[in-house]
Amino acid sequence: MKKRIFGTILAAALIVTQAVAAFAAPLAPSKTALPSVTGSSASSYIITAASSESFSDVKNEEVINDLLAVNNGTKSLTDVVGKTTPELTDQLAGKEMVSPFFDLKPVNGGIKNEEGKYVVTISVPSLTKAMTDVQILHYSTVRNLFELITPTSVDYEGKTITAVFEDLSPVAIIAKVDASKAADSTVGTSPKTGVPSTWMVFFGAAVILAGVSAVAYRKER
Repeated sequence: MKKRIFGTILAAALIVTQAVAAFAAPLAPSKTALPSVTGSSASSYIITAASSESFSDVKNEEVINDLLAVNNGTKSLTDVVGKTTPELTDQLAGKEMVSPFFDLKPVNGGIKNEEGKYVVTISVPSLTKAMTDVQILHYSTVRNLFELITPTSVDYEGKTITAVFEDLSPVAIIAKVDASKAADSTVGTSPKTGVPSTWMVFFGAAVILAGVSAVAYRKER
């Protein structure tokens, strides 16, 4: 009997541990689908998933490790950005990652406007109308800093954004997300959506422990 009770308690503890781990999820990017270049940009730019190799133009190895850590969910975006560009941290408040960090490079010079800046149209699978203040977080390997770029166009229906860059290197799409509207989206997972289910897990653990107590009480009588 004691072994059965101990086993049940252990199971409940495991459930609670899993719930705590789930509650820590906000460090992870809210969306994980890799964007792609589209339209006229398709043949003028290339997008590559984040890795030490694809970020080889980043001369600071700590920055590379930080970008990969953000993608893996082991470091927060604000902490990483704050190391090199602390003036941006306040502007990141309330923002979530719509994509992981990825590498963006021109092909054959890319497409440039009259000012000689790169014009890129990116397809973002996770983009929905629940997102506002959509921006691109860009780490410039030329200037060694992070910058926020506001797109010149955001097409929610076509799930694309167009933006102008001074130079190209690691980027991520970020935005403010309306949780009530995001619940209707079938693409991606917001960190905050795991909270209600976490409380259900705690409730389940409580029910198990209550059952164990009842059995123990009857045994004593």
